[in-house]
Amino acid sequence: KNKKKPYKNFLIYKKKMKDRRVVLRRHCPFSTRKNSFKKVKTPGNKIKIQYLDKKISKVVCAESKKKLNGISSPQSLGFMRLCKRKKKISRIYGGHLSGNSTKERIIKSFLLDEKKLVKKYNKEKKKPFL
Repeated sequence: KNKKKPYKNFLIYKKKMKDRRVVLRRHCPFSTRKNSFKKVKTPGNKIKIQYLDKKISKVVCAESKKKLNGISSPQSLGFMRLCKRKKKISRIYGGHLSGNSTKERIIKSFLLDEKKLVKKYNKEKKKPFL
């Protein structure tokens, strides 16, 4: 009779995974965003941890949700230390809206003012002269 070895697959798996276990180099054992890491094989054929930096999102336009050009990415202290010209662009709604959405806002407000003036002019025109 052919007898199967009950834990054959388990032993193979255990052999492969023997070196895969790693020791965290920092104190915090929890898998937080700050604690993300990748496993790297050293020349001595050991597996070590390399901690990864957090990905920092770019500054985004409030209306169109597109990335703003000319503004460096905000990091907690790094952004605070930057000079003013690197944090914003020198126009109205500088580091908040993109150029196109700023242009649209200006045109919209201009057209609203024109509309008001036209209404006022039409009212005066309809009044009879005494």
